[in-house]
Amino acid sequence: MEFSVSDMNALAIVVSAIVYFFVGMVWYSPVLFAEIWKRETGKAEEKSPNPFLYILCFILTVFAAFALACLFEIAGVSGFVPGIFAGLMAGLALVSASAITMLFDDYRKYKLFLINAGYHAVAFPLMGVILGLWQ
Repeated sequence: MEFSVSDMNALAIVVSAIVYFFVGMVWYSPVLFAEIWKRETGKAEEKSPNPFLYILCFILTVFAAFALACLFEIAGVSGFVPGIFAGLMAGLALVSASAITMLFDDYRKYKLFLINAGYHAVAFPLMGVILGLWQ
């Protein structure tokens, strides 16, 4: 199988990035983990972040979606179950690599790690479903 970026669905990449970003908005909102995240990061008293950070975060979600789409294209991933499974495995790889770093940085911040890792563990399979179904 030959790999070609031109064969990838750009709209699926953008939509999966939007979903990834939206999951983050909900994940880090008061509805879910905002208060614990603020307490664990020490940002409980900090004002709202610079809007540029949100723009940068969205750009990075597009990069993540593009990278996952490239892997799907190379591996021939297509469909709901293969998409969610491949997305889950990519998320597991990211979470595992992050855990290795966390162990040497500050293992006492395990709650913060679980919140952040959980976000990616949920968002990557969702991106995988979108990319797997929408070719």
